[in-house]
Amino acid sequence: ILKLDKRDSLARSLARNAATKIGVRLSLEEMNLLIDQLFACQMPNIALNGKAIISTFTMAELAERFEK
Repeated sequence: ILKLDKRDSLARSLARNAATKIGVRLSLEEMNLLIDQLFACQMPNIALNGKAIISTFTMAELAERFEK
């Protein structure tokens, strides 16, 4: 769990409340905007809870994962 000061904690809470809710359908334009905003962040690969949100795989790793 991340240790945050009051300002960061408030920003985190506001971000969580402003987040797109589960089940909401987004247009292609909205999805592209979200991706652009994500990669404009200082740490785009870490969620509010400190967990990784982006994973990269090689083609070999993908093939291994989907082999039966």
